Amino acid sequence: MSEIEIIDTIARALVAELPAGWREVGAVYRATTSYAELDAEVDGAQLDPLPDDLEDRFEELRRVMYQPGQGAWLTARVSVTADGHFATDFDYDNQPAWSIPVDEGIYPADLAEFPRAPENTPPWMRQASSD
Repeated sequence: MSEIEIIDTIARALVAELPAGWREVGAVYRATTSYAELDAEVDGAQLDPLPDDLEDRFEELRRVMYQPGQGAWLTARVSVTADGHFATDFDYDNQPAWSIPVDEGIYPADLAEFPRAPENTPPWMRQASSD
């Protein structure tokens, strides 16, 4: 699937089982090759349960969007409003806002899987990779 097809699949999954009257739903996926977190909210409340295969779709999107030398994004946000508008945001440079402390060793493995040119490797990621 293409990038836009995967985003469409994510958006459709997010809205598929929502109750009548919802206004906005969004998901945040934070990921490296060895650890990931997925959170979703509808109108400010946690979406539970999460749609089936949502994490797999985000992981597929991360792989499709990887660009040699540029790296892969670390945090993705997808939101959809009830009137059909959606927005995306992909953060390639900032350390994810993990819900729990993570071992810095996850970053070198991610760089091995999704290499970045030195000028596209944030200082915090370089530091984690040199420890």
